[in-house]
Amino acid sequence: MDNLTELTFATVPALWKQRSEIFKNSVFDMQNIRKIDAAGAAYLVQWAKSLDSKKIKLLNVSQTAVNLITTYRLNEILEIEN
Repeated sequence: MDNLTELTFATVPALWKQRSEIFKNSVFDMQNIRKIDAAGAAYLVQWAKSLDSKKIKLLNVSQTAVNLITTYRLNEILEIEN
């Protein structure tokens, strides 16, 4: 996911195929993510739900992503740390 710049409807299907490897982590640095949509938010939710803690820590979150997470009320499972 190092080269990933979008977490969108267009990129999530390929990421879903890699989820067994990606979902091992409980922290995701979003520094390179320039675009996120509802599909990207849903992917993060599924990632969080796969963890024992049912939470994922997000680093370097853009304001757009913060707004999306807040709008969908996902703050409890998607912890934002900047």
